[in-house]
Amino acid sequence: MDHEQLHRLAVASGRFRSFVLVLGYCGLRFGEAAALRVADVDLNARRIRVSRSVTYVPGKGLTEGPTKNHGARSVPVPKFLVPLLITEIQGRDSTALVFPSRHGGYLTLGEVRWVFDPAVQTVRAAMLAQRQQEIEETGQAQTPEFPVISPHDLRHTCASLAISAGANVKVLQTLLGHKTATLTLDRYGHLFPDDLGRIADAFDDAARITADGLRTIPPLRAVMPDAKPS
Repeated sequence: MDHEQLHRLAVASGRFRSFVLVLGYCGLRFGEAAALRVADVDLNARRIRVSRSVTYVPGKGLTEGPTKNHGARSVPVPKFLVPLLITEIQGRDSTALVFPSRHGGYLTLGEVRWVFDPAVQTVRAAMLAQRQQEIEETGQAQTPEFPVISPHDLRHTCASLAISAGANVKVLQTLLGHKTATLTLDRYGHLFPDDLGRIADAFDDAARITADGLRTIPPLRAVMPDAKPS
């Protein structure tokens, strides 16, 4: 998704607006966002510390444990998200969950999808109608189609938007919490711009400037060794 599509979906998601935006702009996995506690959110520094994740364990239910790569990371929070997160955590204990379930425990994927899936369909229908109107008026649709997505796909949206904003592989690796940069490249390498043409153009410019400079330099004269005395 692009920025407009992400914000449309967040608004349509109602009480999960902040949750959708955190997944889409901070790159958290669903379980990582479900495990976030108030103490993990530093709004002054605009950072979220990700060190735990909630997963379903057969026979035990939802269980909190380490992240997928068993490491912790700090991810940036866009300024516009700060007021929304303030409404989520203001006046709450530092150990409280940032995004609790309606029943007070861990947020479940089913509870989110109960709202998220209809929100996707609502936005898809609205953007389809907008595209149809554009076709009728100009003969061509300008609005991009809205994809069918799941909450997990918001993580991919974050990766795409970060790359578009100029993030390099190492930055993206840190943001998403991948264990290696190789994993990041394997999954998102196709989204990075192809720099081969740009490199060739840069070489061409440098060679042209060098050639022009050489034309202004007097040619080197051959230096003959001194003749030996007869």
